[in-house]
Amino acid sequence: MKKFLHPKYLAALGGLGLCVGFLLFLFYEAFFTGNFRTTQDKIFTTQQVNLNGLRELNASGGTSVNFSDLKRRLSHVQQDKIIIDAMTEYHGFIKGIPTTFFAYQSKNPHWKYYIRRFVFTGTAAVLPELVISEEEEAKRNGFSYATVKIGSKYISSDQAIDKVVNLFDRIPANKWVHFHCHYGKGRTSMLLIMYDIMKNAPAVTLNDIVLRQHLLGSENLLNTQVKGKGSYTQEQLAQRKEFITQFYNFICQRKAGGIQLWSEWRSQQNQERG
Repeated sequence: MKKFLHPKYLAALGGLGLCVGFLLFLFYEAFFTGNFRTTQDKIFTTQQVNLNGLRELNASGGTSVNFSDLKRRLSHVQQDKIIIDAMTEYHGFIKGIPTTFFAYQSKNPHWKYYIRRFVFTGTAAVLPELVISEEEEAKRNGFSYATVKIGSKYISSDQAIDKVVNLFDRIPANKWVHFHCHYGKGRTSMLLIMYDIMKNAPAVTLNDIVLRQHLLGSENLLNTQVKGKGSYTQEQLAQRKEFITQFYNFICQRKAGGIQLWSEWRSQQNQERG
């Protein structure tokens, strides 16, 4: 045992540890979906939160998809699955790996992305001819596919929200829905919470819907406190909170037989404000 405490062995172990850490830093994202959560995950909290309808949502969320990892994570799910892609930046797949792993969407990527490109494609240059669309990759892996335009740092147009509502209306109750954006936080959180609202308002309050999704891993859309190293401004957080509050109110009146289109409801609200 003492020989393993010799400086040369400790140095070798330290070097091995650094090497492993560096390889994980470079390549982990190629094979795993980050910020992953499902509506059936356990919630550990001492706070009182209404979970009614949460488990029946049959939904999950995360970062840019690695389909082999996602299929492993959802191997227990027997329902048909649909990908809801909220990415607006350029993206696709190369050899089953999302192009965000290579920063194909960035004009000035970090040096690590050039290493990744060279290892997987043999060049540090962007090779669009190797890229296939996410829709094609999803279908290859047995998923249905849809894309939406939803903002997190900005509020989407009324017409874009109409399309999201229409899409959610058409998703069968027995289908599993996986939402994703690039980092699995802002836009993914927005969609998970909107989906929860459409399914469970007004029986569950907005506070409870946002809180339970936050406890599962989503952003707290009602929190307007600017984070120390966050990328959101106070105004953006306030606008996001206002949007999700209005969306909850819209769905509540919609279920009561009111206006069915978000754009029409918004127009009425603007007229009433004068």
